[in-house]
Amino acid sequence: MADLAERLDRIEARQAVADLIHAYAAFIRRDEPERVHELFLPDGTFEVRDGHPDRAEFTVRSHYDSARAIHDYLAPNKGQPHPVPLIRNLVIAVDGDTAIAGSVMDARIYGTAHGIMGEYHDTCRRVDGTWYFQARIFTIYKDAVAL
Repeated sequence: MADLAERLDRIEARQAVADLIHAYAAFIRRDEPERVHELFLPDGTFEVRDGHPDRAEFTVRSHYDSARAIHDYLAPNKGQPHPVPLIRNLVIAVDGDTAIAGSVMDARIYGTAHGIMGEYHDTCRRVDGTWYFQARIFTIYKDAVAL
């Protein structure tokens, strides 16, 4: 029975992490950037990089080291042109109360003719039964921004 309970917990955890990732995309898509910080641990981090999908080299564009800093970065963007993210190729690995996830994001920028493509690398942690981002890294694919 313990094996069955562990398997069920892992399945439920994977779904909860997927829901967390899709909640982030929904907040951005629905122009609710002021709510994104709710998905992060208080000391959670968010980093945006420029890079290439097949190479380890990258340049850090921005880094925020708390949920409050993430809020202060994103909230002023409310009402501005924003991505309408489509999350693809979501892969999640759960180990107890931690998880790592990777996904590709492709988006049109609502209100413009622009688009963006990149990749998320997430570290998530379960606290009191709820999953949060501990660290979220988004690498914008070099030369993948459409005009």
